[in-house]
Amino acid sequence: IFGNPAGLVNVQNNNLSFAFLVENLEYENLSNDEDQQSNTNFSLRLGSSIYYSRVIHGIGISLGYIGDIDNRKSTFRIEPTEGEYIIDERKFTSTTNTIFDYDFFRENGTVLSVGYSLNPRIDIGARLKYLYRIVKKGTIYRPLQLTAVHDPDVNRNDATQLLPAIIDNLDIGDSIDKFKKNEGGKEDVEADLSGSGFDFDIGMQTKLMKKGNISGGIMLEHLIQRKIVSPQPSKLTIGAITQPTSWFVAALDLQKAIASSGFNANIGWEVSYNWEKWFSAGIIFRNGFAYESSAETKNKLSIGLALRLGGSHWDYALVKPLDDSPISRATHIVSSTTRF
Repeated sequence: IFGNPAGLVNVQNNNLSFAFLVENLEYENLSNDEDQQSNTNFSLRLGSSIYYSRVIHGIGISLGYIGDIDNRKSTFRIEPTEGEYIIDERKFTSTTNTIFDYDFFRENGTVLSVGYSLNPRIDIGARLKYLYRIVKKGTIYRPLQLTAVHDPDVNRNDATQLLPAIIDNLDIGDSIDKFKKNEGGKEDVEADLSGSGFDFDIGMQTKLMKKGNISGGIMLEHLIQRKIVSPQPSKLTIGAITQPTSWFVAALDLQKAIASSGFNANIGWEVSYNWEKWFSAGIIFRNGFAYESSAETKNKLSIGLALRLGGSHWDYALVKPLDDSPISRATHIVSSTTRF
């Protein structure tokens, strides 16, 4: 359902699947420079999907919706407040500059996948996606300006009178309205892109060896990305899977972006225990490792647990880079599939 569309020919009955992803959750108060009052960093990625799939007259079909919101990095800084008192006008003004750096990505779209068996050994599949994407990156400079004008009977030389008079006459509501409207501010935009278009993947699976129950597969992803903002590089994936017993599965994938020289590798295995006595149930434990050839990304370790009760499955997976980053910045995936 989620991977190679050629595998859709093996779907049984009706399947309704949900998935939810949380990644790169970070909220950190950074060290302040001498010219800053506050410096805060925030990032968070949320992803979701829903799919319905079944086999109709020998053709596996899946229809789904995907959504992805990625606040890749936001930094909010507050500079020192500068104040001025104009004696002749009995007027006090203060300005506090705020700086907001943002890097934002959003995607949503529909997915149609089909799978078909050419013969008992070879299955083929295709996946068509219609996606809408938004990419925004830049910096917003916004001042918070406060103004107060006091009565002429206030003794300006007496701080016990002057300070309360200034505080009592601050027009905070008007200042907040101007702050929201960004009056006196500016925005430096590095990227402000949006657009929709199609993406297309094809795949194939085949039985390689009866001994060891070994199958192989190949995927070509992102072949057509017409009018899509921030397109992904076309990718080739070759993999193999073995299931020598009913309770053990192991797999290996090799992935290569067609335009680059390096490659990535994923290896994983799972063990399961099934109960079919008075009711149908099962538990699965999964483990995997991802090698990333790019210097910009980290190798990753994953663990997962799945529970099955009748036709319902619940899954949790944790994917963490092999570095000293906190567990909150790892990828947490919760999914569920109901067969009916």
